[in-house]
Amino acid sequence: MLQSYYRSNSPICFGLIVALVGLLGLSCSGEPAGPRQGSPEWLVQAATDNLAIGDYAKTVEQLSEAAVEPGDAGTKATLWLAAMRAGLAYGYDELADAFAAGMEQNDDVIEAFQPLVSEYRRRTKVHAIDFAEDVGDLENLIGEQEMVMFDFPLPNGNASVSPILASVEGGNKVDTRRAAMESQTLTRGIFLAVAGLTGKDVADLGSGAAGAIEADAGRVRFGIARTLLDIAIMFDRENINEPKVRSFVVDLAEKWAEPHRENESLAELVEDFDFDLENERRDMSGKRKIKKSD
Repeated sequence: MLQSYYRSNSPICFGLIVALVGLLGLSCSGEPAGPRQGSPEWLVQAATDNLAIGDYAKTVEQLSEAAVEPGDAGTKATLWLAAMRAGLAYGYDELADAFAAGMEQNDDVIEAFQPLVSEYRRRTKVHAIDFAEDVGDLENLIGEQEMVMFDFPLPNGNASVSPILASVEGGNKVDTRRAAMESQTLTRGIFLAVAGLTGKDVADLGSGAAGAIEADAGRVRFGIARTLLDIAIMFDRENINEPKVRSFVVDLAEKWAEPHRENESLAELVEDFDFDLENERRDMSGKRKIKKSD
């Protein structure tokens, strides 16, 4: 009886099922489709998500993949990647310096601090060299533009110095708080890099802000020069100690700065740059550095 009932009504049931599936399909098709997985747009969105949770390594990895692609997403990724690489180089360099200073203050921490200094120097080197090697991409991107748009989010946080860093510099172990110190120091580095490249006051850069920063192209070019010189200093004898890389990056920094020496709006920045450049040249040739007067 039941079998005959279902057999007799099977066309009706089938029709209802087809109609229901059709309605579900219409409902789904009305939703906006997201970027295709693996596309530059998808990679930039993934980088945004990872930046928000403080996964800077993954952010750089995804931006590196997106930056080689043409189009708006690739352009956005190229500038963002440069800021991330410079910022992480600054952050890891500051961490390495702090732990190195701590070893000078307290012999008892040398065994614990030395591996950290080596690891931080290694990471500094990776990001610093990547930034220097990719400045040609920035040159092509800026081109003849008068203004450059830095249209990407910033990390959650600010550019303040981690209070734990001072404890490390004093030779104190901070095992349970090291992760927080690392995160704040790397975040600080990224803020400083963005400020240095755009000419904006670091205090005016909002935490987690997503929105375009419009910067004068000449100021951006000089910001690249200054960043390159900072990177060269990271390779001196007291830090990574790679004289060939140091010499190459010093020359590259001077090349980027040269067109802007007569720019009156950059006069103070150029003066500071030239002072540091001269000291790098002196140090590389074995001469004593000049102390800066107050």
